[in-house]
Amino acid sequence: MNLYILLDDEEPETIADKLMAKIDGWLQESELDIQPVDVRPENSSEWQQGVRFECKRKVGLKQPLEFLFMLAKKIEREFVIGFYDKESGNKEDVCYFGYEEGRPDIDEVGLYLGLKR
Repeated sequence: MNLYILLDDEEPETIADKLMAKIDGWLQESELDIQPVDVRPENSSEWQQGVRFECKRKVGLKQPLEFLFMLAKKIEREFVIGFYDKESGNKEDVCYFGYEEGRPDIDEVGLYLGLKR
């Protein structure tokens, strides 16, 4: 399943550089098969910042959720996790977590996404 975890913020430009620097640093250290996302379409106000990755089991959520929750607390922001279709580009938000929403429960998020144990 193709998943994303993106910043959920109406004014991402206030932390854009700091956020992507933290994510890039983490990805270099972790050596996970996760791609950074930093896309701001010209004709849209929806700036997408975060990560994309393929995941088949709940255990694959552990590191990204833990890191991004820790980051969410530091920058006092929220993230959203969901899945997307590579061909169509359609995406569906599934669950929010972060500074106000709190720690994501990996089992619960995995259940929402339909992931195997």
